[in-house]
Amino acid sequence: MRRWRATAPGSTSNLGPGFDCLGMAFALPLTVTAERIDGGFHIARRGEGADLALDPHRDPVLHAFRHLCRKAGRPVPTVALTIRSSIPVARGLGSSAAAIVAGLTLANHWLGGRYSGAALLQEAVWLEGHPDNVAPALRGGLIASFSRRDGETEALSLPVPRGIGFTLVVPEIRVSTAKARALLPRTVTLRDAAANTARAIALVTLLAQRRFDLLADALEDVYHVPHRARLIPGFDAVVAAGRRAGAFGVTISGSGPTLLAIHPPRAGARVAASMIRAFARAGIPSRAIRGRIDRRGAFARTLQESRNR
Repeated sequence: MRRWRATAPGSTSNLGPGFDCLGMAFALPLTVTAERIDGGFHIARRGEGADLALDPHRDPVLHAFRHLCRKAGRPVPTVALTIRSSIPVARGLGSSAAAIVAGLTLANHWLGGRYSGAALLQEAVWLEGHPDNVAPALRGGLIASFSRRDGETEALSLPVPRGIGFTLVVPEIRVSTAKARALLPRTVTLRDAAANTARAIALVTLLAQRRFDLLADALEDVYHVPHRARLIPGFDAVVAAGRRAGAFGVTISGSGPTLLAIHPPRAGARVAASMIRAFARAGIPSRAIRGRIDRRGAFARTLQESRNR
């Protein structure tokens, strides 16, 4: 096997009150093609993130690839990686999680599928630090994750929401996850924590029961949204614009600054246009991406050798 390929989707996480535990995969693929080469590693980037000048040895795809090979006790094959991504970087859409999952999936294919999906999840969580993006990147769909008593992470597939649409409005600013996490409060009151737990449970129930009229209330959060909103110019006005245009609710995607709007299926263009105009009034260019749910998750396959070789 000289050439093989792995794909992992982008994702949104938290969905308001589901901080660090809820995530949903979107059809924003990151695809990595590996080719065996002699002497060292080489990385070429295409699409989103192609402008980033990363040291190859600090690249999350290569780091995850090498990590799993070494864990298996196998020599790390030297490879040239071509990374093609449609996931905006540092926008709260799971670009680092997709990179980690793609790297692990690429390595696992090289290892002959030695690791199960559950085992790959533990490695992905260890590398990323939390499961909310890596779990849907691995599994696809809407995922709730929690820690078992033995410390392992369990990822539960929830019913994929039906009868609604999702739109991602991506402002042309980048927010690092580390910076966004630095804003989070060190403590919250018991009353606020209990209320957030209730809203997270209500959110997944409302999505399953198609009670979309209550989504705006269920999306309310105290853990991260009010604090990260300070990094997003015009946040309140953009959320209000989305609601006026027909969105059931709007919240921050992951650590931001992308905003996730949940709306009736045919209202996406209207909601997107309204939110983009509101961002423009705040002096921020933005674009909209239709949030099509990815149900497959990560996968890999062997590529045929070129006849020209």
